[in-house]
Amino acid sequence: MVTGSRALLPPEMAAVEIGGSWRHLETLGVLGLWAVVGLLVAPIVLRRMARRESGSDVERRRQKALQRAPF
Repeated sequence: MVTGSRALLPPEMAAVEIGGSWRHLETLGVLGLWAVVGLLVAPIVLRRMARRESGSDVERRRQKALQRAPF
């Protein structure tokens, strides 16, 4: 089972876990690590994506999407 998704399970399921415990500190640590990695990687990825598109391309795509929208 993926760490962190255990919060969705009933307490009785702790019996099938290694050591009979949800290991909250380890869960918090893994989720915190994922959050830190995401916060470090996201700006780099978004910056690279933004460099590859001009503002006019973004506006053209936005206008096209607005024309399709059923408002």
